[in-house]
Amino acid sequence: MNTNNDMLQTINQAMTSMASQPNRMRIMEQRSALLMDFLKEHGLAEPKSVKHEPLVGCEIEQCFRNVEAQVKVAGGSMETGWAFCEEIDVSIHTIAHAIWITPWGKRMDITPWRYSPLKRILFLPDAKVAVKRGYSAGCCTVIAKDPFVRSMLLFNRGLDQVFEDFVGAPGTSIDIPEARFKDLAARVGFPWPLAQAIASFRLSNSGH
Repeated sequence: MNTNNDMLQTINQAMTSMASQPNRMRIMEQRSALLMDFLKEHGLAEPKSVKHEPLVGCEIEQCFRNVEAQVKVAGGSMETGWAFCEEIDVSIHTIAHAIWITPWGKRMDITPWRYSPLKRILFLPDAKVAVKRGYSAGCCTVIAKDPFVRSMLLFNRGLDQVFEDFVGAPGTSIDIPEARFKDLAARVGFPWPLAQAIASFRLSNSGH
């Protein structure tokens, strides 16, 4: 399956009106009624508040590599789990993430984000994220009313579970039958040509 740049461009154009609005996407820093409802809906524990302090040399949204490198240099350990992302009026979802625990036991989020929080992030530790890392399937609540946007988001979230089912340990090859992607697209009502483009792109760029 090959990435179809024309299809991805179509998707990007369809999302332009949402993406152009300032501060629409954010990494959640504080507890809110929306977050508490999300935690309750998905049966999640209350997250911890962790200081966000990106370190020099850390790559944007490459948390696992960043933390591994920091542990080698400065000691401490990696803790895996979930950060929380809100796209205002569209969705709220978890993101597989890793933070650094210093040799003195302090939690630090050392990875720069594309949508950077100001001072802190909310982080829910979960050891199982260490197995599949950025291919771990998280939780999502879709708020958007637009049918196209809803189907696209549901397809993306469904991809998370497909990846978790098929992806092995970090560094191993990925072989997912195309039928799984087609079945998912049909189930959520998302056009297959666009779904194919997104799946190809995700296969090439996931692993955060």
